[in-house]
Amino acid sequence: MKALSIVSLIGFLLNFLLIVVFIDGSQESAEVAAGLGILGVLYGLLFSILALIISSKRKKTPVNVHEQLLQLGDLKEKNIISEYEFDQKKEKLLARYR
Repeated sequence: MKALSIVSLIGFLLNFLLIVVFIDGSQESAEVAAGLGILGVLYGLLFSILALIISSKRKKTPVNVHEQLLQLGDLKEKNIISEYEFDQKKEKLLARYR
C-alpha cells in the first residue's frame, strides 16, 4: 500500500505541473506539456500495473459453504427467514463456491 501512495503522490505532482504549464500558454510550454502528457500516460501504466500486482497478492478468505448453509437452515427453521430468502441465499452461496 505504501508504494501505491507514493505513485499517487507522483501522479498528483505530475498533474499539478501539467496545469501550471497550460496556464503559461507559450509555444515552449506546449512542447513541455506534450512531454508531461507522455509522462502522464507512462504514469497511468505504472499505476495500473502496481494496482494489479497489489490486488493479486491479497488473499481471499475461503468460504466455508457448509457452515453457512447450516446457519441458513437454522434461520429458516426458526422462521427468521422465509423459504424464498433461504433459496436465494443458498443459490448465492453456491454460486460463490463454484
